[in-house]
Amino acid sequence: MMNPTNKNRILIWIIVILVATNLSTIGSFYYHRITELKTTTPKQEEQTTLPGEQRTRFFRDELNLSNEQIDQFRDINRTFNRTARNIEADLARLRKELIDELGTQNPDNNKLDKLAIEIGENHRKLKQVTTTFYLDMKAICNTGQQEKLHEIFQSMLNKDNQVNLPRPGNQGGRWRNP
Repeated sequence: MMNPTNKNRILIWIIVILVATNLSTIGSFYYHRITELKTTTPKQEEQTTLPGEQRTRFFRDELNLSNEQIDQFRDINRTFNRTARNIEADLARLRKELIDELGTQNPDNNKLDKLAIEIGENHRKLKQVTTTFYLDMKAICNTGQQEKLHEIFQSMLNKDNQVNLPRPGNQGGRWRNP
């Protein structure tokens, strides 16, 4: 028979081992979660970052653009960037207004509805600008280049079927989700 003191010691050691195992598991889980987030973010950043000068090089190389096509691409890209930048700035302002209104004591539903409509309208405009960018690019390409352009846009679709295109302006040339 086991003496109660030894039995208590064994139970205490079992509890200590179980607690240590649980803490170790939880700690490991959080460590790997944080590590995963740190490594995922740079990988996503690498995948979605394409500096402005590399953007031209990317399309030139992928589509085998001629010098004349490269000049046309630059014009198309500048127009897209200028227009999209204005729309995105307006979207940012509208989103802030929406959040500010939601944060008030008694949010005005009419104002929220109007802001939601304006945000939707700006998203529509951004999609139209993106479509124009694609069609303008397609217009300067030959048949083979058009097929490759379509493949490039297909590969840029994210899980929500939104096309990631060059960000406007001098913002590091990042690709964005319109």
